[in-house]
Amino acid sequence: MRLLTLKVSVALLFLTPFAFAQQTPADLAGAPLAETRQTAIDTRPFHRPLDAAKIRKWMEISSRTTMEEFELFLAPLTEDEERLVLKLDKMAAPIVNRLHFEDLRAVLKSGELASFYVEEERGKHLQHTTPAIEDELYGAYDCVFASVGPPDGSPQYGEVIIRLSDEIRKGAWATPFSGMYFVYDIRHQDARKMQKVLESGKPLPTDSTNPLALGFDDRLHFSHYVVVEDHWERALAYQAILVLRNAGDSAAGDAIRERFSQMLDEEDADKFWDLFIPARDKTLTGPEAIARTPFGYLEGKFDNRVTMKHITAIEVPPDKLEEVLGWPEAKPYRELIRAKAADVP
Repeated sequence: MRLLTLKVSVALLFLTPFAFAQQTPADLAGAPLAETRQTAIDTRPFHRPLDAAKIRKWMEISSRTTMEEFELFLAPLTEDEERLVLKLDKMAAPIVNRLHFEDLRAVLKSGELASFYVEEERGKHLQHTTPAIEDELYGAYDCVFASVGPPDGSPQYGEVIIRLSDEIRKGAWATPFSGMYFVYDIRHQDARKMQKVLESGKPLPTDSTNPLALGFDDRLHFSHYVVVEDHWERALAYQAILVLRNAGDSAAGDAIRERFSQMLDEEDADKFWDLFIPARDKTLTGPEAIARTPFGYLEGKFDNRVTMKHITAIEVPPDKLEEVLGWPEAKPYRELIRAKAADVP
């Protein structure tokens, strides 16, 4: 459930399929990526079904291989880089969903965060609607999304903070950015125009020379970014090392190196993640903004439904707290609902 955006966003996904009559194995989240990797090793039919269990197993293999490749290409690590890897191996990154306030009542009424497919069955979509282009890319309609790393989530997706328990990560996966960002910033395609084509009810062009086509090469590229939950903190550590090594010889670079050094000695988890991914400040530009470059980020993707048992807190704007607590739908969850810190967007 997300706004159409070209900004980096972050995600979680379980691979147990939800029973929709219109869904087939090809509709499962991750299926387009697994099919592409299968074709990449041999174009002949394999004559075996690609089900949820097999998609999950492929993700685990691919993620493990990617971590090994990072280890190879980053070696040798400096002493401080090694310290960060070991430190993050013992930590759990915050997992946070963001929601528009106008959608909160519907979430409380249903008792869950839901994927596009679940919302479609209900006949209502929340304001955070998954872009069709991401479903074309990797099967995003099966997903509920949450950031992995930012202490307070990604504000562009709404003013309500929904904090998720660490147990929700079981069977989940993530990528370092959203599909929209990947298509626009990494593949350099006109993602907005492609999205408009799909919104009009038309398919994207199949001719690979058409700039609006989304095909084999795009999915093969995106498939290498898949990281399963056991590797999240290691992936964030490797991202941080690359930010550090590319900080540059400047005042902003010095600030990044200083923040890296502070992280190594920070024992408070909340303070650590504040240093790892500073809160976004839109008033900063140039060197000041560069100095606050996040060390890493993951968009987590999880399957179809996130129920209230996996939600540890619901934080709303302070001026909305009294209103929310007065809703009948909020009554079962009053102990979870609290005011968001005044300085958090």
